[in-house]
Amino acid sequence: MSMNYPELLLYWIKERYAVFQKKEQGLPAPWSADPVFQNTYFCNVHRENDRVTRWIRAAYSPHVAHPLFEYNMVLARFLNRPDSLEAIGFVEEHDTLDVCTTLAGVADAGRPIWGNAYVITTHGQKMDKLAYLAQVLDLLWAQREPIRVACRGTPDWPVALCSSASAALQRVDGIGSFLAGQVAADLKNTINHPLHSAPDRHTFVVPGPGSIRGVSWFLNGRSDTTGDFHGAFRIVRDYVDKNWPAEVPPVDNQDLQNCLCEFDKYCRVKNGTGRSKRKYNGIK
Repeated sequence: MSMNYPELLLYWIKERYAVFQKKEQGLPAPWSADPVFQNTYFCNVHRENDRVTRWIRAAYSPHVAHPLFEYNMVLARFLNRPDSLEAIGFVEEHDTLDVCTTLAGVADAGRPIWGNAYVITTHGQKMDKLAYLAQVLDLLWAQREPIRVACRGTPDWPVALCSSASAALQRVDGIGSFLAGQVAADLKNTINHPLHSAPDRHTFVVPGPGSIRGVSWFLNGRSDTTGDFHGAFRIVRDYVDKNWPAEVPPVDNQDLQNCLCEFDKYCRVKNGTGRSKRKYNGIK
C-alpha cells in the first residue's frame, strides 16, 4: 500500500507539535503512540521552540544593538551548544585566542564543545577544528562592516533583507548557504533587529540537504534530490497553506524548510532506509 506523502507531512507537523505541547504542559511520556516519534529526536515545527534556539535568543537578545551581534550569532551557530556559549559569554571584541583557549578548557574538562544539530566540518582542510573556527572568525571579522550593512541597512537605505544578509555571510569562506540561512533566521527572529521587519522575513528560505530530500519525499515518495528546490518548495507551500492544521500556529518559509528536513528523517526511519544520528527516549 503506497503512502500519501503530502498527508504524511501534515501528520508529522501535527504530531510533532502535539508532542511539544504535552512536554510543555509537563505531561509524562510517552508523548506519542508513534514508535518513530518515541525513539527519534526531531526538532520542533517552530524553530524558535527548540531548546538551543530558546537559549540563544534569551542570552543574546539584550545585545542586539552591539556592533558584534552578527559576529556572535555566527559563533553561536558554529558551536550550537549552550554550555560552550555560556563559557565564552557574549564576545565584545575579536579575540580568537581567548575563544579557543576557553573552548579548549571545556574539552579538557571532559565536556563536548560542539552541538549536534548542525554538522560543522573543516570543509576538507586538514586542521584542528578549533583552529578552523579561529580562521573563520578572522575572516568574519575582516568582513564585519559589509556584513553589518547587509544585515542592518544604512541611513540612506534602511531596508535590510534576509536574502542580502545571507548572501553577505556566504562571502566568508567557511560559511555555507545553509549555515548563513540559519544565522539570518536567528537575526530576523530577534526582536529589535532590523531583519525582524524585513520585507522578506516570511518568504526567505535557504535549503539544506535534509529539506531537499524532504521535498523529494513529498513530491516523489523517495529520498532524492530536486533540480529546482524553490519551484518544488512553492508546491509544498501551496499544499500546506491549503491544508494547514488549525491547531498548529502557522510557519514561515524557514520553519517549513526545517519541517521538511525533519520530515526526511521521519520518512527514512519509518521506511527503514536510514536512521537518525540522534536517538531519543520518548517512552519514559
